[in-house]
Amino acid sequence: MECADLRILFAGNPAIAVPALEAVARSFHVVGVLTNPDKPTGRGRHLEMPPVKEKALELGIPVLQYDRLLGESREKVASLRPNFLLSFACGHYFGPKFLALFPEGNANIHPSLLPKYRGCAPLQFTVLNGESETGITIQRIVAEIDSGDILAQKILPLDGTETTASLSDRVAAEAADLITRTLAKLCEGRIEGRIQSGEPSYTRMLSKSDGVIDWNESARSIHCKVRAMNPWPKASTTFCGTQLLIASVWGDAQHAGEEFSPPCLVPGTVVGLTKGKGLAVVCGDGLLYVTRLQLAQKKEMDSSAFVNGNPRIIGAVLGS
Repeated sequence: MECADLRILFAGNPAIAVPALEAVARSFHVVGVLTNPDKPTGRGRHLEMPPVKEKALELGIPVLQYDRLLGESREKVASLRPNFLLSFACGHYFGPKFLALFPEGNANIHPSLLPKYRGCAPLQFTVLNGESETGITIQRIVAEIDSGDILAQKILPLDGTETTASLSDRVAAEAADLITRTLAKLCEGRIEGRIQSGEPSYTRMLSKSDGVIDWNESARSIHCKVRAMNPWPKASTTFCGTQLLIASVWGDAQHAGEEFSPPCLVPGTVVGLTKGKGLAVVCGDGLLYVTRLQLAQKKEMDSSAFVNGNPRIIGAVLGS
């Protein structure tokens, strides 16, 4: 098949998929974008477009929005005469009737090294579990979640300072390059899918309760939690009975907890403010330095500014 004959329906929603849409639209013919309906947000409950829809309208690409892919949606998709489906963080289930609309096949972009971290939250769990590397997988779409044959993979080393937000930005840029090269090779017949090997692992949707810090855990595990919960739901504890969000921590996960805490202090105790590092908090095995914090209903601020406004935090026991 010639690349010029490819007619792509791009399915996606969040910002991580936008660079891939832009890159694919520059090099191939994207006949339409499938995304979720606009959703009310904020106190005013005004409708907010999915980021992929915003980019599609900017590029002049037709947009289809559906919660579920039933008969009407299949008819609308068929009217665009696509022959290839490309998905990235779409959230829709593609049934056999829908997949049959694409005679040249399909591909999905997944931000992990499959079969590791199948499911909806691979980036969060990569950071949460303190992985030393992750990657991007281009795979075929099949009935079982994220289990299709692998078309391409790229490994991304991690240094233990990444947040879910920063890793998402990195993956977005890397995925845009990888998918354009992969599509070109597919058109040229230079790729054959390979079966996923190894024991699969799975992720799940995170909730606010996943962000609650247990200061008895190791400094490294709490360091990973804080970074994994950024930008949502943010790691949290309490200070004087009020929720306190922990937005960021100092250094990398590998060295967290290397400094021993003073004896006889319970986990969660705020030892003091160290210039250049932040608030030193006692964990199960040593000190963790918190660099940015936010009290409920207040603005996020750096540790120095926070101490200026809340001096009682020095010596307090967080989470008690």
